[in-house]
Amino acid sequence: MRTISAALIGAGAVLPLLAHATTAVPDPTDAGASVPAVTVQSAFDGYKSWQDGETPGWQQLNRAVAPGQGKTGTKHSQQAGSQQEGKSGHEHGGESK
Repeated sequence: MRTISAALIGAGAVLPLLAHATTAVPDPTDAGASVPAVTVQSAFDGYKSWQDGETPGWQQLNRAVAPGQGKTGTKHSQQAGSQQEGKSGHEHGGESK
């Protein structure tokens, strides 16, 4: 009990000394008051941009996957091997017509 009382009395004796050691805050309404400089580290410090390198463009990729035009000899209205001579592509059913 004596040690706790001694610690509280010692802290109480030092407290007024600490109150005088605080720095005065400038008046916020005073336009001429000095303000400490603020330094903020940028979020982009150490940023490295991402580079793809040499890759083909979208036009070249489209040409690579597009079906060859004119290679099979078909037209947009015909399908290869599905039409026989004399029949249109819209008739479905058996041979009895």
